[in-house]
Amino acid sequence: MKARRAIVIGAGLGGMTAAAYLSRNGFRVDMFERNPHPGGYACSFVRGQFEFEASLHELSGVGPEDNRGGCYKMLAGCGVADKVEFLPIDQFYTSIYPDFTVTIPHGWEAAEEAYASVFPEERAGIHRVLTLMRKMYEEVSLLSKAKGPLDLVSFPVKGTHIMRSVGLTAAQVIDREFKDPKLKALFCDVWGYYGLPPSRVAWQILALGNSSYLEHGPYHVKGTSQALSNAFVEVIEENGGRVHLRNGARRILTDGGKVTGIVADDGGTYPADYIVSNANPITACYQLIGRDNVPASYLKALAEGHIAISTFNVYMGLDCPAEEVGILNHEYFINESYDMDEHYQAMFSTHRQPYWVVTNYNSSDPEFSPPGTSVVVITCIADHGAWTRVPPDRYVDEKTRLAHEMIEASDVHFPGLADHIAVLEVSTPVTNMRYSGNPGGSILGFDFDLLGSPLMRLPNRGPLEGLYFAGAWVRPGGGFETSIQSGVFAFGEVMKDVKGIKGIARAMPALG
Repeated sequence: MKARRAIVIGAGLGGMTAAAYLSRNGFRVDMFERNPHPGGYACSFVRGQFEFEASLHELSGVGPEDNRGGCYKMLAGCGVADKVEFLPIDQFYTSIYPDFTVTIPHGWEAAEEAYASVFPEERAGIHRVLTLMRKMYEEVSLLSKAKGPLDLVSFPVKGTHIMRSVGLTAAQVIDREFKDPKLKALFCDVWGYYGLPPSRVAWQILALGNSSYLEHGPYHVKGTSQALSNAFVEVIEENGGRVHLRNGARRILTDGGKVTGIVADDGGTYPADYIVSNANPITACYQLIGRDNVPASYLKALAEGHIAISTFNVYMGLDCPAEEVGILNHEYFINESYDMDEHYQAMFSTHRQPYWVVTNYNSSDPEFSPPGTSVVVITCIADHGAWTRVPPDRYVDEKTRLAHEMIEASDVHFPGLADHIAVLEVSTPVTNMRYSGNPGGSILGFDFDLLGSPLMRLPNRGPLEGLYFAGAWVRPGGGFETSIQSGVFAFGEVMKDVKGIKGIARAMPALG
């Protein structure tokens, strides 16, 4: 039987996952990536003697052997998990506030005890919120095991806590259960992972995202996330697929509302009946397809989405172990106040930020850098607008200035940090835009507000026959685990069409 041809545009996590599953299931796959190496944001870079992790802080959904999470199972399902070593991280996160510092471990009971140790009078509310989160996570796990339309149709009955959470922000749930604003800030301190403060972020995303870390623990990848991306390429090629690096898609070819192939950057024409775009849908529709060939209703849906945050990163190679300057744990969230909305508003400027993260990559992997050294990264959430307004002749000075201000602010908490920097590199939203091609340099696609929550996000099935989307911009949204899941979803949509599935089953979200 003649092999079915599939093209994947972009070698980000969503695209690579779709390509791995397609190639493993008999498709002849060609994946096109404009950059010289695969991975999208899941990559590393080298400066001097240091290799830096570009973006991954903590990988969710992995878990130990006796409690594997969804991310691990998806990677195992396409043959990638066995090619990667996952390193456990001891704690979920450490929060530093003006008048207290506390480390939150993973594990439901351990986390509850940590929160309650600081706010004992709120123990009952803490227990109720964590119990709700745990039930929501269990219901989503049931949904992932759905085998057909009947399981999906019955989900509103089985998934009552998930369904009741639709339309709620994190603040609406937290404010109902907690009184102390300091506890609210501590409980939601990782909101930066999800791009919006509790007043705006969908409760579903914060609850389910944090639940994955609490249930399975956070992990990192031995050799950085580039090792994960390289493993995807290895699997795709082992299954007969081809990965075209330094050769992106210039144009998606269409005929009568159906995709027929692509024209690549090298000028070659590659036919295919199935195209999975890991390129964001804005770029795909307006630049690769052309708006005249895309239904107006889909363009309207794109226009209604709000582009999520980007990041400002200070990558530091230290000439000493991080422990020597007091950086003992993996991930520190530093807050200069308890006002999360104020912290969010600060990202719309290039001023020194009041909310940032300090990550010690040698904590989970002592071999992450050469002996006697360490890698520490400062990350701030950032909006692209302020950085695109910086004149080109001032850009380097401006990012250097902010980098040193954030180093000085971090040195207050970790004395001596500024004196031990051997190698320094800085990235801004402009860097992310240039490297990823994402509008605004977004790391999460569209915002995780109520209209951008996983259930409300754009579907993985595209607006043209044979076109599918994987990655942060569509279901279920941005992040490492969710982007991998998006690739599985896109593969599931392809398989519906291969099997000729019609009616309600075709209209429902695919689960792989």
